[in-house]
Amino acid sequence: MIGLKIAIFLLTVISVRYIFIYIVDVGDKKINKMKELIDFADYLKIYSCDMKMSLDEIVLKYNYKSESLKMICQKFSDEIKNESIVKTDKKDLLNFIEKTILTPMDFNSSFVEIIDYYGSTYSEVLNRKLNFTIGNMSTKMEEYEESHKEKKELYNKVSVLLGCLMAIILI
Repeated sequence: MIGLKIAIFLLTVISVRYIFIYIVDVGDKKINKMKELIDFADYLKIYSCDMKMSLDEIVLKYNYKSESLKMICQKFSDEIKNESIVKTDKKDLLNFIEKTILTPMDFNSSFVEIIDYYGSTYSEVLNRKLNFTIGNMSTKMEEYEESHKEKKELYNKVSVLLGCLMAIILI
């Protein structure tokens, strides 16, 4: 009987722990998507400014780690070709990015700002503006990563305590 209670106790603690691990994993995936979007912006900078490649070639040649980023980059390319987005609101692309990779809106808005100046400036100016945008995106990602790290530490502590509490209540 005592062995059964110990097994139930341990299984409950482990189950609650895995639930919290899943919750933390969602944030980790967001950070990876943010890093991937920053990598694409850097790739865009290098191949647009230094190699003078067209956006279509860049989008085709980039080695995507996820299908969701590929969809975002293709929509991004379509929006730049459709110059009406410069004159209108960019909320559609912002919402598309947020729904696709679930990253924070302020991070997404930094990426979407590239549309404002891509293709309309000289290579040197574009290079500086893309460097600034990449730096801005990196700062926002680091802020999100820091807050996620704090939440992760809290969740790790709470998961064990909550698991023990639930196990005690069950037993």
